[in-house]
Amino acid sequence: MWEFTSGIPPFNNRAHDIQLSLSICEGERPEIIENTPQCYVDLMKKCWDEDPLKRPSSKEVLEIILEWTSLPRGKKIEDINEELKCNIMEFINAPIGHNNLATESHSQACYTSRLLNFTSKQLNEILESKNSQTTVQVSEMLVSEDLNECMLKLGM
Repeated sequence: MWEFTSGIPPFNNRAHDIQLSLSICEGERPEIIENTPQCYVDLMKKCWDEDPLKRPSSKEVLEIILEWTSLPRGKKIEDINEELKCNIMEFINAPIGHNNLATESHSQACYTSRLLNFTSKQLNEILESKNSQTTVQVSEMLVSEDLNECMLKLGM
């Protein structure tokens, strides 16, 4: 959802490594783009919930967005509730423009799935450790494939 408002993939200016994974696990999310309709921001934040059970399904997201962007069949705008009317108008009137965004991706941003070789126990130990420095422990962890090798195999 964030990519629709920004025009670029999230975290495209950073290496897609274990450090980024840990940052996301600790609650880091992309910065909300200015002028994004509030109803969209609220839905996007629900999708980012750390508890997967609290996140809406893709079907639910689609239904909500369709509700915002189209009038129910046979209804006039005067007949729908005020909140939905406000959401529809906010979406329709949202300004378009993303001049302040970086469009070049970080050299280690890899947009393909790959296995990071660490266990959930190791990850939990890092996240729970209050006195350790995450970056030190991360550098000791092994990644199953070096990012450069991944990119070479993909012909990038």
